[in-house]
Amino acid sequence: MKMPGTVITAVERHPKQAGRYLIYLDGEPAITVHEDVLIKHRLLKGERIDAERLKQAVADEEQQQAWSDALKQVGRRPRSEKEVRHYLRRKGYAPPLIDAVVDRLKRDRYLDDAEFAAQWTEQRIYSQKKGRGWVKRELQQKGVSSTVIRRTLDRIPAEEEERLAFETGVKKWNASTGSMPDKKRKTAAFLLRRGYASAIVGKVIRRIAEQYPVSSDVDADDENGWFDD
Repeated sequence: MKMPGTVITAVERHPKQAGRYLIYLDGEPAITVHEDVLIKHRLLKGERIDAERLKQAVADEEQQQAWSDALKQVGRRPRSEKEVRHYLRRKGYAPPLIDAVVDRLKRDRYLDDAEFAAQWTEQRIYSQKKGRGWVKRELQQKGVSSTVIRRTLDRIPAEEEERLAFETGVKKWNASTGSMPDKKRKTAAFLLRRGYASAIVGKVIRRIAEQYPVSSDVDADDENGWFDD
């Protein structure tokens, strides 16, 4: 005896989604699946499909969709594992499915927190002229482990960070107005906000003050003793 919803009466290409198909059961649109799921489960016109087979097809379709969503995320820019998990949770996927997708991303080298941290650090340090403190906080927020963060930041030579801080500080110094103490305070505060350590900021401020003196100023009013040798 024929049971309702057990015969595939039509299979149509989705009009707006490439590689996806509309499956009709007993003349009614039932599910939309990716081509891979269609082939795997032989969802062809005239095929009879029982409840268990349909359930498995739906589960595989959800997994395929979660995989597709995850690939789009990591394709836009490098992502940390925490970012991908958070995105998939917001999309409504269940934890076991998220675990499976994340494991597959790792196996296929689409997801690697060490590589992510390295790329993120290089972009922030060299392109945006941010200090280690800034980068460390960002990586912590993105769920990168403390061990990976430490190893990544240790690869940045201290002299390179100081050079970049100096270049950034000079621009701020030249754009600042006021007396020598004013320029020192403004430039130091700017560099500290960008995540440079106080020791580096102190060295940089002294170098800048020596190379770009304000002739009409007297430094006696400088209250920030950590600028001094």
